[in-house]
Amino acid sequence: MRHLVPLILICLLGLSGCSSLSYSVSEATMQEELTAAVEGFDRSQLKSGSPLSLTLESTDLAVGPDGRDVIRLAVAGRVAVNAFASNLPADVALSLEGTPYYDSDERAIYLRRLSLLDSRIDAPWLPMDIAPVTDLVVRLVAQTLENVPVYRLDPDAMGWGWKERLASRAVTLDIQPGKLVLKPGR
Repeated sequence: MRHLVPLILICLLGLSGCSSLSYSVSEATMQEELTAAVEGFDRSQLKSGSPLSLTLESTDLAVGPDGRDVIRLAVAGRVAVNAFASNLPADVALSLEGTPYYDSDERAIYLRRLSLLDSRIDAPWLPMDIAPVTDLVVRLVAQTLENVPVYRLDPDAMGWGWKERLASRAVTLDIQPGKLVLKPGR
């Protein structure tokens, strides 16, 4: 019993040291990861037979704008519907806002509860009243973005040891202007 108390104290001190480590992810890093992840997601969707494709030409990501705990995302690209032996493309520019969420199983940060701030869709084949199509395109883009991580945690690249890896299952996410700060949980 007398050996058990020092062992518990050592374990608690070792684990509390994990929480002092933090890792920040910049807007630029998230933009790069998001663009690459959307490309990979689109390729896998097309391979699975999906008639829809999404290609991002630009992304602009702002973390914690106006001191709020959100990520604002402006994306521009092309959505194409492959149906009836034809390709129906539409140029899309959307401004969205969502809450970052850390998924401990995936060790990745996703955007949840995306809301549309602004949209522009340009497709010459669409009729003048495109509100129903706009809603469909916005839902498609939002659903895609909710399923693609804006950042994936890589404990090897972060230099985390076994204690931090263990604690990474419970990472806390702090939103600061221009970056997300990840800290191993308690």
